[in-house]
Amino acid sequence: MSFISSIFRNLLGKPVASDFRDSAEHFVGVMREHGVGLTWGKDELLFIDALVDRLKGANEYRDAVGCYLGEVVVRNFGGEWVASHALGPAVRVGAAGASGVKHVFPLGWVYRRADGGPAESIAKKCKAAIGYPVEIDNLGTFTDSGERVWPPAVGREPQAQKAETNS
Repeated sequence: MSFISSIFRNLLGKPVASDFRDSAEHFVGVMREHGVGLTWGKDELLFIDALVDRLKGANEYRDAVGCYLGEVVVRNFGGEWVASHALGPAVRVGAAGASGVKHVFPLGWVYRRADGGPAESIAKKCKAAIGYPVEIDNLGTFTDSGERVWPPAVGREPQAQKAETNS
């Protein structure tokens, strides 16, 4: 997006990629302060359904979790925010060609998961769109204190572990 179009978007009050990124970074900081050490690694997609389940009662976090999900996809899968997509904020992944362009709708997916439960699995949607996580039937969870319980599918014994807080 050019500098000029960015100015016009901001004047019109529509969010741009930096707004989603800033929201995600703020959310990660808040969660770390509360003992949930989120990172920017692709393995966070193993925990995204559990994170939404953990926060679904706090409606004010839904947009922030969606921004975080989108930024994880952007940073790990070469995605780019498309703020004015017809279906809402999206992350475009891939390029025109054999595999084609896919869209991830992180904010919408978070709301659907929060309201619809396991039937609206974000991990399942991510696997269809970006091919990760590979095993969607064996995802991670969180303990009450915010520690992760890693699934055996990522080569770890299922046990509670504090996540590293480094980016």
